[in-house]
Amino acid sequence: MNTPSQAINRTRAIVIAALASAGLAGVAVHAATSTDTPAPAASGHWHHHGPGARFMHVLKQLNLTAEQQTQIKSIIATAKPQFKELGASMRSNHEALAAAAPTDAGYPALLATEKANAAKRIEQMSAVKTQIYAVLSAAQIKQIPQIMAADKAKWQQNHQHSAPASTPAASS
Repeated sequence: MNTPSQAINRTRAIVIAALASAGLAGVAVHAATSTDTPAPAASGHWHHHGPGARFMHVLKQLNLTAEQQTQIKSIIATAKPQFKELGASMRSNHEALAAAAPTDAGYPALLATEKANAAKRIEQMSAVKTQIYAVLSAAQIKQIPQIMAADKAKWQQNHQHSAPASTPAASS
């Protein structure tokens, strides 16, 4: 037989577990749907500057002509209001989703909106990237994977100290 204090403690534990699960679910949804990629700063450290920052860093390494720079700035300026509008919607919905319990009646709608916003962000980024690629030369497009690989290697080298020490197996 449960005493009232045992029932209250069990209820508290269930509520805490539900809130923790909702918080973890929100983090997982954000991590799975986020297109934000950190951009490296000149000092070699990575900083978050919003969606597309890493791609902008790559573009700066392509020795763009003045005409290409102007065209790309125009593409970005045209897309910026749509990114800001969607970003505001994403933040608002994400906060509501994080505060809602999975058992709330509105939770499925918030989750559906979170997914739809993520898809819209991917579509927006893809459309802008497609427009930018149309401005680049074939040689510049060919350099992009090389630049990204070099940046990744530099990042990994700068962050080796945070990885657990292990020695790779010797190959024969």
